[in-house]
Amino acid sequence: MKIEGVIAATVTPFTKDGVNYEALKILLSRIVEAGYQGVFPTSSTGEVTKLTPEERVKVMEVARDVAKGKTLVVGGTGTGDHISTIEIARRYKDVGVDILLVTPPYYIQYDWAALYAFYKKVLDKVDMPTILYTIPLATGYNIPVEVFELVANEYSQVVGVKDSSGDFRYHLDLIHLLGRRLSVLQGLDMLFVPSLLMGAHGGVLAGPNFLGRITLEQYRLVKEGRVQEAVALHNKLMPLWRFMGGCGLVGKLGGKWPTLYKVAAQLVHGIDMGPPREPLPPIDDKDKKELERLLKELGLI
Repeated sequence: MKIEGVIAATVTPFTKDGVNYEALKILLSRIVEAGYQGVFPTSSTGEVTKLTPEERVKVMEVARDVAKGKTLVVGGTGTGDHISTIEIARRYKDVGVDILLVTPPYYIQYDWAALYAFYKKVLDKVDMPTILYTIPLATGYNIPVEVFELVANEYSQVVGVKDSSGDFRYHLDLIHLLGRRLSVLQGLDMLFVPSLLMGAHGGVLAGPNFLGRITLEQYRLVKEGRVQEAVALHNKLMPLWRFMGGCGLVGKLGGKWPTLYKVAAQLVHGIDMGPPREPLPPIDDKDKKELERLLKELGLI
């Protein structure tokens, strides 16, 4: 399996009592209708680590029912150990999830041997297409490219790697060492076009929550060799990304990711996204007004 294009890492709408599955269904339907190559609800953007196992499974059932085979359904594990990772992966497979994205161990900074052992224990038990993942913001460390290379060479079910490090030199290493064997996928909207230009296969991105088809247009322009237009569109979006702070790595308000993405989706779609799940704070009126201004400049609201 070769993953190419854009997988939308979607936000999770909440009520005070739990997940708002009806609102999620509407959001996913609009993303599928826009033509995105995949939906990924149990993502970092979707606050997966704050969803209960039952909520995660139900969210993936909703995604499966909306996708109806038209687009890939990706399920993120969101756990920090091999036992719970294997358990949720098996449940996702039973639901009909197409691709598993494995959250790396967090809380403790692990060495190469421990990371390899983690992946080996998981992949020995889980036989479904799998994306490996690095997100230093959440784990406190970046996974060495050589670890991914070792695991990918040993396990044929590994089909891709998602990079949310924000380290472009590291990203180039992924493309160089793994790009012929795996799909290398950018995890930050801000770096999507530069990654494609250097040989990445696509992205797992949060922008599609509120950008309509703009992210797909970026991908199309690069694939058609219309580099100048792709770069112009990239630069047009830069003020938004600098403000929103993709994955908390850049911008004025990185600590409010993914809350700003939820608010943007609500402003664009008119869907009540509810509050972020605590301890994430809501944004204040000043931040909301600035977000509204940027979205209006882009013609999104």
